[in-house]
Amino acid sequence: MKVSEVMVKDIYTVMPQDSIKKVVAILCTNRITGVPVVNENYELLGIISEKDILQAMYPKYNELYDASLSNIDFEELEKRYKDVTTMKIENLMVKNVITATPDAPILKVASLMISKNIRRIPIVDGKRLVGIISQGAIHQAIFRRELGI
Repeated sequence: MKVSEVMVKDIYTVMPQDSIKKVVAILCTNRITGVPVVNENYELLGIISEKDILQAMYPKYNELYDASLSNIDFEELEKRYKDVTTMKIENLMVKNVITATPDAPILKVASLMISKNIRRIPIVDGKRLVGIISQGAIHQAIFRRELGI
């Protein structure tokens, strides 16, 4: 099976200058965990996920180094969320994105996801974003095919 048979083509995207608040609204409203970041020509520039947003709230390395975890006020760290949502996506997005092409075999893409510990891969034709595929979509496609569902 090829990626083009399984990928989602109608996807949510954001632009680098959009606020984190915008991407959070998309993630929460649509129950997804990440979206591609594109320019006005729909060229892939990066990806932003809920993990990237949450990591911006984590204690910084020097905070962890200077204190044990028991001395960190994690409830106080939660208050960073409001500050994080005012940031621009370009400040938190992952820029070095692993991609695949529509003609790639889905198990090759699944292997890449597992080895790189990522849950979704943007699908590109040249630089242009044409879809996205997730581990769940690959698993469901194989499940349906093998069980005739």
